[in-house]
Amino acid sequence: MRPSLEELEAFLHVAETGSFTKAAQRLGISKSVISRRVSGLERRLGALLVSRTTHAVTLTELGAGFHERARRSLEDLDEAVEAVGLGAKAIRGLVRITAPTNLGTLHVLPAVTQLMALHEALEIDLDLNDRYVDITLGGFDLAIRIGDPKDSVLVSRKLGRIGRAVVGSPGYLSEKGMPVVPEDLERHECLTYANMNPAEQWRFLVRGEWRTIRTRGRLKTNDGSALLAAAIAGRGLVGLPRFITDEAVAAGRLVRVLEDFPLPEVGLFALFPSSARLPGRARAVLEHLAGYFERVLRV
Repeated sequence: MRPSLEELEAFLHVAETGSFTKAAQRLGISKSVISRRVSGLERRLGALLVSRTTHAVTLTELGAGFHERARRSLEDLDEAVEAVGLGAKAIRGLVRITAPTNLGTLHVLPAVTQLMALHEALEIDLDLNDRYVDITLGGFDLAIRIGDPKDSVLVSRKLGRIGRAVVGSPGYLSEKGMPVVPEDLERHECLTYANMNPAEQWRFLVRGEWRTIRTRGRLKTNDGSALLAAAIAGRGLVGLPRFITDEAVAAGRLVRVLEDFPLPEVGLFALFPSSARLPGRARAVLEHLAGYFERVLRV
């Protein structure tokens, strides 16, 4: 006999939280109900899936294998239901997102407000923060991050790649001269973007090989908008993501330099907890963001 969806859902939450109590809190039901559902699932399958002790709840070998297959199956079912549901009704409810400050201001915020204009019942809680945020502990549905994911427990979806450019104001370049090769930066005032690591070492592709240039400068900050303003004011050259500099370049307030020597691109990813299947409303926001970045962001 096939297990019920309630039994599968209870087992998945127990497996992913390592606790009957936490699983019950997530689902808003009692611990005893969770326990009965998991026990019922084990009876149907004729196998012990969960090892229960006074100190911990762990998966058996059979339970670990079943967990992965059950998770994928329910995700597929959710996607099928959501594909029909989202086409037939409005997106409603709260979606919590964390994103880097500049990317969030320039792109994530405009993207989600576009979607909110189409769905009046959709609510967005957008946390803009350049520091690492534990999205599971923070209760976020999605994290938008620049750079390859380092969280092995999170599911990631690649949204594209972000290019970077070195820029300076026309006034600064007129006074200090235009750099022709990356080594020329050693004689320039370089504004340091603390979010890049190592911040003072800029890498360029030179004749097919990556070359590291150690720069010098008196201003260092983790805020791209502040560095953008400093560069426009003629305080030096800066290497920033193109999504921060492109508008100023188009307006003639900044000029790209060393365009024959590309800087490394970085990946743009959406991440969400593997410990819970993405709610339909969050999945809809993710799909909208993916489409937005494909159209708008130069990656």
